Amino acid sequence: MGLRPVANWTIPSTGTLGSDMLIVHASQTGNAERIARLSAAAFPGATVRALATLDQDSLRAARRALFVVATYGEGDAPDRARKFEATTMAAPIDIGALDYAVLALGDREYPDFCAFGHRVDAWLHASGGRLLFDRVDLDGADIDAERQWQQQLSAIAGAAIRSNWQRADYAPWTLVSREHVNPGSPGGAVYRIVLTPYAPTIWTPGAIAEVLPRHDPARVERWLARVGRCDDPALRETLLDKVLRDDDGDAPLQALAHRDYSIASIAASGAVELLVRACPAPDGGLGIGSGWLTKVAPIGGAILLRIRDNPGFGPADPTVPIVLIGNGTGLAGLMAHLRDRAAVGGAPAWLLYGERSGAHDRPFAAELETLSADGSLTRIDRAFSRDAECGRYVQHLVADAADEMLEWADRGAAIYCVRQPCRHGERRRCGVARHPRRCAT
Repeated sequence: MGLRPVANWTIPSTGTLGSDMLIVHASQTGNAERIARLSAAAFPGATVRALATLDQDSLRAARRALFVVATYGEGDAPDRARKFEATTMAAPIDIGALDYAVLALGDREYPDFCAFGHRVDAWLHASGGRLLFDRVDLDGADIDAERQWQQQLSAIAGAAIRSNWQRADYAPWTLVSREHVNPGSPGGAVYRIVLTPYAPTIWTPGAIAEVLPRHDPARVERWLARVGRCDDPALRETLLDKVLRDDDGDAPLQALAHRDYSIASIAASGAVELLVRACPAPDGGLGIGSGWLTKVAPIGGAILLRIRDNPGFGPADPTVPIVLIGNGTGLAGLMAHLRDRAAVGGAPAWLLYGERSGAHDRPFAAELETLSADGSLTRIDRAFSRDAECGRYVQHLVADAADEMLEWADRGAAIYCVRQPCRHGERRRCGVARHPRRCAT
């Protein structure tokens, strides 16, 4: 039986009745929603809602509320919560006698760690909310912070909370191949990375590969030289998967956070396929995540990886047309949907895609032509921003095709939108589309 990523969040309910409990999530890739639903199991009868769907009346109607909110990019709210922040959170509102608590998810490698969660906490306080307990900040797989949240829930639920909320462990995958797919491009080098699992593994289109990276040994050598520890070989090996701080104090070194990458392949292929752009690090060396996959890790070597389902970017019903919009390495997540549609058949698919150079930036070109020829891909529009005869971006394609897109929407099409990674692409989101989302129209 194949391994399956953890995606089903229903667990046995415990604790006291929670009919007066509102549990709110703001999630980009599903993790905040996962924890919100696990939290809800402690309060039978609790209402679980996305932050974007809240209004003043729903907050006033609740007596207690738990907010599980992620920070995305440079301190941003998740995509679907941005309008809520810009409108409802623009000023304090009257939320009545609401007791609340906040679990803020983030990444300590960003200077604005958990910034959106902090803003939600401050807004609730300014609106007259009363703390059930102090905000908990959660960095990735910080088990201690997650247990702190569980313990607080146990205290207010009056019953023990199931202790193990952790997703599946990372497993070794074999790095089968990497291919430079855009030689000569005016942009950064892009590589097609193929990895195979130690056991059959199942995932759905839209899923994300969480990769544990390791440093380029040259970076570790520079760090050791700077702190005067070059004569310590045991430390050298230890540092390969640790965050290298600006000082060499006595505090324990933290493990490197995983990097997220959109999976371009479908499970039936038996391999995870990624599209990774090599990004330089601020110190001038290789980026940690992209450098590990595109340069440092040996072919045939082991890559620690686990797969996370991404419900907000999951597959549409085969009878529903799909419109796929993206650029750069964001094509990876769109390819999974195209490949799935080709495998199962169904309604038409339309791809709008932007890159830099038509002569050099055409990943998956042969496969896209085949999909077009056999009817799996009904229409493909491309834009190349650095070509003199084009000079346009994918948003121009969307504007030009507005009337046709409205027709597809009227037919019930699901629209998938991705953008390339943010400029700090060597943090957790290197290689994954910055805004992967499915817009149900």
